[in-house]
Amino acid sequence: MKLVIAAWHLKDFNVGLGRYCRELIEAIGRVDRDNQYDVLMPTDVCRFADRPNFRYRVIRFPLFRRRFWEQAAPLLVGRYDLLHFPYDSRVAWKRGKFIATVHDVKPLLFGELRPRRNFGSVVQRILVGDRWAGLDHVVTDSEASRQDLLRLAGLPASRVTVVRPGVDLTRFRPDPLPSGKRGGVRGRPYVLCVAGTDPTKNVSTLVEAFAKLALPIREAHDLVLVGDVRKRSEVRDQVAGAGLEKQTIFTGVVSDERLIEWYQHAAVFVFPSLYEGFGLPVLEAMACGCPVISSNAASLPEVAGDAAILVDPTDTQGFTDAMARVLTDADLRRDLRERGLTRAVRFTWDRTARAMVAVYEQVVERRT
Repeated sequence: MKLVIAAWHLKDFNVGLGRYCRELIEAIGRVDRDNQYDVLMPTDVCRFADRPNFRYRVIRFPLFRRRFWEQAAPLLVGRYDLLHFPYDSRVAWKRGKFIATVHDVKPLLFGELRPRRNFGSVVQRILVGDRWAGLDHVVTDSEASRQDLLRLAGLPASRVTVVRPGVDLTRFRPDPLPSGKRGGVRGRPYVLCVAGTDPTKNVSTLVEAFAKLALPIREAHDLVLVGDVRKRSEVRDQVAGAGLEKQTIFTGVVSDERLIEWYQHAAVFVFPSLYEGFGLPVLEAMACGCPVISSNAASLPEVAGDAAILVDPTDTQGFTDAMARVLTDADLRRDLRERGLTRAVRFTWDRTARAMVAVYEQVVERRT
């Protein structure tokens, strides 16, 4: 089969969708030596291992950005058996079967997250029309997202498959040096959260819960917020209002190497999200040997299983109590660490890749 993966987000290959694209493509290359692949990229900043059945094509257009690239780039490779967008977008013209990965349905659930109308989105709407009609199949990250798609998008159950992402256990792993640094930038133990600017990350609940910790516990720990969350002025104002400025560290977006270090040395990782299509940071923290407290919303119980303390995302006191337990009980931290490591082993990118290739083959073989 000739399979095309159009991966616009590889231009930002160290974050979010870019990381998903990078890990998926690399894993497919490891597990599938039979099918022929064209990987379309907008830049050459992400490098992959050379493989005889893979062709990596950098396609640039001087004036147009994502919307144009998505429509035009796949047309340059001729006919194919299947085209895959590893994120939620559509094409107007296809020369074979077409699937997309819909990681979550936040825009359908949270009005404030719906894409803003601009020239590119208007053009795409005119060209594509019904955003679901041209799709031969949809891949999503969790059963929770699958049920949301069936309910909100009206897709038939036979056209939506769950393929769970993985974690790179060769990199996301506990600190191999027992004497490794166990504190933050000031050598102090810390509570860690990874989040972006998306308000559904619910970071304000974590800040409030941290502020409510008993004084001896709170003063002994820092709060480290990794990611674009530092751009949210209301979170910074909340930190200042709670008198936590000296204890709160906004790191901004960090490299994978630095992120792994933050995971490895945290006293506990807390993920209070209101909604996740999968919740990869929970899995990454577990793989690094970090005890986890997570929201119980949407897909997160599927990811965490029995390896984390689960809390209702609206229950501020519940997060406070859970953090107090973990931060003061070494046996509990040890138990969560071991459970998390065992859980993380179940989610590998090679397993993800095999499941994705199986979807490709099934969709191509399907007559309608």
